[in-house]
Amino acid sequence: MAKQKTVPVTSLKLMAGKLPTFPLTVTVKNLDGDEFPIVFTAKAQKKSEWAAIRDAHRKTVDGEDSPAEKAEFSFEDLVKDGMRHAAETVAGAVSGWNLEDEFTVDSLIVLEDQCGGSLAKVLNKYDAALFTGQLGN
Repeated sequence: MAKQKTVPVTSLKLMAGKLPTFPLTVTVKNLDGDEFPIVFTAKAQKKSEWAAIRDAHRKTVDGEDSPAEKAEFSFEDLVKDGMRHAAETVAGAVSGWNLEDEFTVDSLIVLEDQCGGSLAKVLNKYDAALFTGQLGN
């Protein structure tokens, strides 16, 4: 039996600042029911930094950052604003994908518009990877 290589001892000081990227595969469903995987290039972040970004996202979703009253309610504006904010939040967590389309906030909005719930899946999977170490599950 071959001798197993030892893992070098490290310290928190040596690990500081080493935040790599990692693949994050999310399966999304098209409106016709077809499912397909998208592999995102996720940016590792400190939990505390990501928690602050998620708090800001939650406040926007809950309406805490918007004016108390608008002159006229528009469901279309609500949906568009929600998709844009979710896409901007996802863009803060991932930097690319395996689709031939350019990775932009606008292309994330198109993805969400065509595959409802896809951005929530990305955020949930990223949360699981970052907060509980569930990468690849």
